[in-house]
Amino acid sequence: MADLAIKTKRMNFRLEQVQDFTPTPMTLATVVYYSGYHPYTMEKIYTAKNKESKENQRKFFFWYKKELRDSIIQQLKNKGRTDLINQLFK
Repeated sequence: MADLAIKTKRMNFRLEQVQDFTPTPMTLATVVYYSGYHPYTMEKIYTAKNKESKENQRKFFFWYKKELRDSIIQQLKNKGRTDLINQLFK
């Protein structure tokens, strides 16, 4: 999510809202969501399923909000991705 946030920042996007994924029967996205794997490549793909995980991802879309900055920085430090902090907040 941090990589995506950096890309949106570089494009000068400041998202105002996001929508949770709603699984739809018989779609590739739903297979990935429920299995955690891309069915064609068998690549493991993380999918956030509980409220806390979704909120942790969602905050990266709103990286520009001051009230989320400390939380995002802490999350990046916890994941060992301090290299992304300067890209997102410089």
